[in-house]
Amino acid sequence: MFSSTRTRPKQALPRGGRHARLLPWAAGAAVAVALPLAGCENQPAAAPPDADPEAVTVLVDGPGDPVTEWNGGGDDFPGHPYVPEDVEVSVAHPEFPGAEAFSEALRERIDREVMDFRGASRDPVSLDIAWQVVAAGEGVLGVRLVNTEEDLHGIRRAYATHWYDVATGHTGYATELLADDAALAELNGLVGAALEDHPDVDRRGLLPVMRTYDSMGFNADGDLVVEFDDGHLSPVVEGHPPDASPGRIATVVAAERAEPLLSDLGARARRASLTAEPVLSVPAPGAGPETAPVPPGVVTGRGPDVDCADAGVKCVALTFDDGPVDPTAHVLDILAEEEVTASFFLNGDPLLTRPWLARRIYAEGHEPANHGDLHESLTEHFEPEELPAQVAMVSAAVRRQTGYTVELFRPPFGATDDAVKAEVARQGMAEVMWTLDSEDWTGSDRDAIADRVVGQVEPGSVVLLHDPQPPTVAALPEIIERLRADGYTFVTATQAFDPEPGGTYPPDWDGSW
Repeated sequence: MFSSTRTRPKQALPRGGRHARLLPWAAGAAVAVALPLAGCENQPAAAPPDADPEAVTVLVDGPGDPVTEWNGGGDDFPGHPYVPEDVEVSVAHPEFPGAEAFSEALRERIDREVMDFRGASRDPVSLDIAWQVVAAGEGVLGVRLVNTEEDLHGIRRAYATHWYDVATGHTGYATELLADDAALAELNGLVGAALEDHPDVDRRGLLPVMRTYDSMGFNADGDLVVEFDDGHLSPVVEGHPPDASPGRIATVVAAERAEPLLSDLGARARRASLTAEPVLSVPAPGAGPETAPVPPGVVTGRGPDVDCADAGVKCVALTFDDGPVDPTAHVLDILAEEEVTASFFLNGDPLLTRPWLARRIYAEGHEPANHGDLHESLTEHFEPEELPAQVAMVSAAVRRQTGYTVELFRPPFGATDDAVKAEVARQGMAEVMWTLDSEDWTGSDRDAIADRVVGQVEPGSVVLLHDPQPPTVAALPEIIERLRADGYTFVTATQAFDPEPGGTYPPDWDGSW
């Protein structure tokens, strides 16, 4: 069980950060905490000599001509899969003349934040989202959103920057300041080196995914500031979400080192953050791209490029239930070494305890999936009105950690009925079971597990395994070796079943286990 602490001190919107470390070449950098709305000359503003180099430059931090503010509360966000009672929601974002598309995109992203806070938090109390303008010029607007949230485990803050390209009307995520995935991977290495000796950081949590690098901006010297949410990089605390008390952690990459990593948008955003005369009214955008670009840090390919409906292809899907736990890391090591893709059906408490493993599952191209919040039979332990929370939790938590929207739900023990099926369908997922039970949960040893899987497999099999079971981890290399030798290709559960939202797979599943 998770432990409980509850405090609710009044806290101001942060501009800089504690417990931050500089890259060696960033020493001496400075940052402007707040710049005037307009200056006498169209040139970069000078940084105060005593400014915090780890703070993102802020040009505007409240409404005023010509920037207005949209405010919303809980009633402005209906239709979410789970809406707990008595949760205080207060959110805001800026609105710029001519940038209506930016306002719409910010509101959509805030809607997801509210939805996922409602779904993923333990006994949520309140969510406040405030804003700052961090760039305005060079055809770019930048907005930093700061979430202050309280739940059973106390108060923590999260940060995200969003970048609007005036010419196209596209709203980019923070990683779109970077040229591509290779640039993000290089940045991830630089940040990891800077945080190598940090006492409050578990560097396993540093993975080049969009939601890890969802807040980046620039200080007044043009250095790239990378900031992380409270607790995002904290070491594991058994039975509790990672400790948020270290607060915001940031690294600073000197301008000359960051410049080769930036996209065109990033280079313009850097210049726009340095301006002494922000451009806050913008023209309407022209025709943008028909499809939005895929941001760096979004993993799109899951599984090999095969068609499991092809009679000439022998597909098998390895699926792992009940994680993420410590052995999940060993499973991922084996899959990486063998170049095998799998599906992981995650539970709520393990996911809150080890969110970095969910990020790793996603980053390495595996399929994150939902195994329910508490590992209890949904048909025996919950009333129908309790099902929305049980189904929503893991999906919300995975999206918070990775940006990925979960598509598959597997009820604990495979126990389902019409009420469970209806709730899974309402939340836009397919119910996915298995066709081959390894019976590793019965206490079988390594050899028995491997023999059972290899002896019963057939093309299209979806294999039930459990990564918390040490014999399963021990059996995995042999399972892979023997199936590969027999011509099998390892795919995800989605590739094996080709499921549609609202369906149950296999279709003849009778709800027994």
